[in-house]
Amino acid sequence: MTPLPLARKATGWFFQPVALGRVAAMRFLAGAFIWVDWWWYMPWILGHRHVPGELYQPLFIARVLPVFPVPNYWIVVGTLVVLLAAATPMMLGYKPRLFGWIVAVAYFEWMIIAMSYGKVDHGKFGFLLLLFLLPTMPKARWGDRRTLSEHVGWGFNLVQIGVICTYFFAAWAKIRYGGWEWVNSATMTWAILRRGTEFSTWLLDYPWMLRASQWGMVCFELLSPIVMFVAAKRVKYGIVAFFYCFHLTVYLAVEISFLPHMVAMACFLPLERIRPRDLIRNLPRAPGLVRAKLKARKRVPAQREAPEPLPEAEPAS
Repeated sequence: MTPLPLARKATGWFFQPVALGRVAAMRFLAGAFIWVDWWWYMPWILGHRHVPGELYQPLFIARVLPVFPVPNYWIVVGTLVVLLAAATPMMLGYKPRLFGWIVAVAYFEWMIIAMSYGKVDHGKFGFLLLLFLLPTMPKARWGDRRTLSEHVGWGFNLVQIGVICTYFFAAWAKIRYGGWEWVNSATMTWAILRRGTEFSTWLLDYPWMLRASQWGMVCFELLSPIVMFVAAKRVKYGIVAFFYCFHLTVYLAVEISFLPHMVAMACFLPLERIRPRDLIRNLPRAPGLVRAKLKARKRVPAQREAPEPLPEAEPAS
């Protein structure tokens, strides 16, 4: 029985082959962020080693799967040691599937330790999906653009769906819990009063701009799934660049960072084109190479359409 055209198109979209070079780049980014996470991004998690067990309120998944013990000094420190020890070989490409699984499980426990005492960050969802899908992918090397894999395309599509769901359901949660007053009230004014910076405090004099930004934020989050169905690569990369600019703007305005989410979002980009050795080798010559490419473009004459031939004059009778 032949599959229906719609099912065939959906299968082709979901299993679109992706170069293995992107896998190597994403493993490096994921491992590098784990080191940044405990040292700079969320160093307070390590402080939970001193928190009394009576304050531990496990997340729903930790209650459903009762395999996570109540954190104490040795569990918190031991989880961090295992996480960092496994992240290093994974990011360097040494037995990435074995150490990838260790990283995924250890980081999952690390997040339960972090989020079982209060606020739960939704910005880690896409990154957790990335960690659990990277071990399913084959070993890869930087810059490999020739070897394509449908399995890798499937895995990165799942990560991309997780990234977009983070946006879409964030808007849904705003409307569900805050109602339409979230976009019509002084939400951003309150945020800037609490965590404003020199880049945003001037906006307090223009409340209409803050209200417009609230509407723009919700509209952007609701429309974010469009990026999944854009066929033109340049347009897709432009939309992803807008996502990164959005997060940079939010950080400059109220110092709220979505760094793990931005790491997971990198799977949209053609990272298989990056070859670290070539980058290091060409770094001293980078200004000259850029100038040479610009001059080469100027030398290429613009292609013009050939003028239509003039009609021949009719002979005189």
